[in-house]
Amino acid sequence: MKKGIVTLLAVAGAVAAFWPAAGGASGFNGVVVAKQRGSLLVVSPAGALHEVHARATLGARLIGTTVVGRATHVRIHGIVVRRIGTTLILSSNRHLIAIPNRAGRRLADTAPAPTAPGAVVNADVAIANGKLEEEDEDEVGTVNASTLTIQATVKAVAAGSATVDVQGQSVTVPLPAGLTLPASLVGQTVTLNVALDDEQGDDDHGGHHRGHDGGGDDD
Repeated sequence: MKKGIVTLLAVAGAVAAFWPAAGGASGFNGVVVAKQRGSLLVVSPAGALHEVHARATLGARLIGTTVVGRATHVRIHGIVVRRIGTTLILSSNRHLIAIPNRAGRRLADTAPAPTAPGAVVNADVAIANGKLEEEDEDEVGTVNASTLTIQATVKAVAAGSATVDVQGQSVTVPLPAGLTLPASLVGQTVTLNVALDDEQGDDDHGGHHRGHDGGGDDD
């Protein structure tokens, strides 16, 4: 079994690959699927994630920043970045989202082999009691590139690695040889170019369970 591990793409200047990430999507409609640092991740009818600066609970249906109803199921279209235990980390429209599978579908003897990093999937997700739960996952393609551009908040830096936050799930990011990021990046939301690496097995020991990018640019 293999896993996706996120590795920073070595580019000129390396640290210059990081810059403050922008918010937006104020006039967009969709369903709230995550909260992060004072903003919301909202999934569009096409399945792409957008960042919206508003206040609402998970499952709220928004038009702009106004709550107009609720949803109990959504489809998220994105790229498999990594699995941590039974939590799926997806990239959609440059945003990362952690989707737990509390039903344990992936652990069942009859379950299909999990999709590999770089696979483009449609994930059917239930929303109940303020939590997400993946119910099904349909692979619809693969990424025709070895790198992605993503946005994430840096939680910690160490020699040769950084840890980013995905809705409370810590994801460690190995850095190119010889590169250590400055501690000043901790707490900042940054945009970075990363390479997908599926040379190792699933990370089944955990962390806290709390898009092309598949979906392409903003719908």
